[in-house]
Parts: sequence; structure tokens; C-alpha cells
Amino acid sequence: MKTYKMKVNGKEYTVDIEALNEDGAQVKCNGINYTVEFEKAEPAQKPPVLNNKPVIPDTSSRKTFSPADAAAANVIKAPIPGLITAVLVREGENIKGGQVVAKMEAMKMENNILATSDGKVSRIEVKAGNTVLEGDVLIRMEEA
Repeated sequence: MKTYKMKVNGKEYTVDIEALNEDGAQVKCNGINYTVEFEKAEPAQKPPVLNNKPVIPDTSSRKTFSPADAAAANVIKAPIPGLITAVLVREGENIKGGQVVAKMEAMKMENNILATSDGKVSRIEVKAGNTVLEGDVLIRMEEA
């Protein structure tokens, strides 16, 4: 038997626990016997377990830029979204791979758009002031 001194609402009690089981207890409080029944508590929910595996986004439908793809298609594409600030070539002009053909502002930085291969400009699809998305065709070329 265990004896406890407790205060309930500021009043002191002496409680003797005479028997204890899962459903309740037999107690004596200030000399009076009581049967105490325990309420069934809701089982504690386990906190969610975090999975530390990285999430890999599905990129199967996303436009991507590959210089090899652009060269094969004879086009120069926008590598990132941005604002075309200058087009530095004209239709009919022969250009070399690596030559700067346009300038683009993206994320407050000026970026040079380079020719991916040697060729002749057959059609310019944009002009200064146009906003483009990643993968948009800027310049079409034909082999020189």
C-alpha cells in the first residue's frame, strides 16, 4: 500500500492506494474507502515519421536546352527565360559557332546567347524587347 498527500482545490488529502489494476483502484481517502474507475484514454497517435529520401521531380515533360539538340535542329534557343535586349545578327548573315548572336537579360544579369554551330541565319524569330521562355526558338539557321 502506498500513501500520498495531495492537494485538491487547495484542500489537503491523505490518500492510501490499496489495490491498483488497469481498470481502476481501491483507495482510502481521509479514512473513507472509494472505488476509482479509470476512463479509457484514446490511444496516443504516433507522430508522423519523416522520410529523409530526396524528392526527385518528374522532368519528363519539362523543356530542356541542350546545345547538341539545338545544333541538330539548326536553331538557337533561349537557354533560360528572360528579356531579349539586343539581336546582333541579320537574316542572311553567316555566323560561326560560339559567336554572340543576341543578348538577354535574366535575373537582372545580361547573358550572351551564342551560336551553337556554323551556319547562315535564315530567320530571326525575336526582336529586342521580346520576353522569351526557356527553349523558345530565337534564330533559325541553315548550313553555310
